[in-house]
Amino acid sequence: MGRSTVSGIVEQVCEALWKNLQPIVMPELNEEIWRASEEVFKEKWNFSHCVAAIDGKHVRIKAPPHRGSEFFNYKKYHFIVVLALVDADRRFLTVDVGQYGRVSDGNVFANSHVAIRLARQNIGLPPDENLGGIPLPYIVTGDEAFLLKKCLKRAYPRSARRLSEAERIFNYRLSRSRNTVENAFGILANTWRIYQRPFEYRVQLCDK
Repeated sequence: MGRSTVSGIVEQVCEALWKNLQPIVMPELNEEIWRASEEVFKEKWNFSHCVAAIDGKHVRIKAPPHRGSEFFNYKKYHFIVVLALVDADRRFLTVDVGQYGRVSDGNVFANSHVAIRLARQNIGLPPDENLGGIPLPYIVTGDEAFLLKKCLKRAYPRSARRLSEAERIFNYRLSRSRNTVENAFGILANTWRIYQRPFEYRVQLCDK
C-alpha cells in the first residue's frame, strides 16, 4: 500500500479506538469514581481526601514544517503535551492532549479542559466533607509547576523556611501520592515503545 493509504488507515483506526473504547476505559468522571480512588489513596498511600494525581508528559515529535519553534521546549526537542489525571492504582482517569509551546505544566493545566471543569465544579467531585472536624475539599495533587487551587495541592516549598513536623509529613505523603502519575507515564512509555522516539507524523495525527 502507498504511504497516503496507510496514513489514512492509521488515522481512521485511531479515531475508531477513541470513539469506541474511551467510554469504557476512561468513562465520564463521577462521584463514584472519585470516591473509589480516594479510598485507595487513603489505604495505600495514607493520604485522605486525595482523589487523583496530575502531571504532564512531553511527547517528542518530528519538527512540523513552518511551525517548528511553536513546539520546541527547553530540553531542545519538539513536543506535544499529554496532561493526565491518574488514580491511586496508576490508571488514567482523563487526559488532555495536544498543547504545545514553551510553557510550564501549570500553564498547560490552566488552559486544559480539566482545569476549566474543575473551576466550574462540573467534573463530579464529591462535596466538601469533614476531616478531623474541619470541612475540607477533595483534592488533586501536583508538583511545584502547578498553581495552588482549592482542589489542587502541592508540597510546601523547602527553601522558604524550616518546615514543621506536620508540614514534612504532609510533603512526604503528598509525594507518595504523586508518584502514581509518574509511574503511570513510565508504564505507558515502556509498554508502548513508540513513546521512546519522536513521532514521525503531522501534528493532528500525533494528537490522535
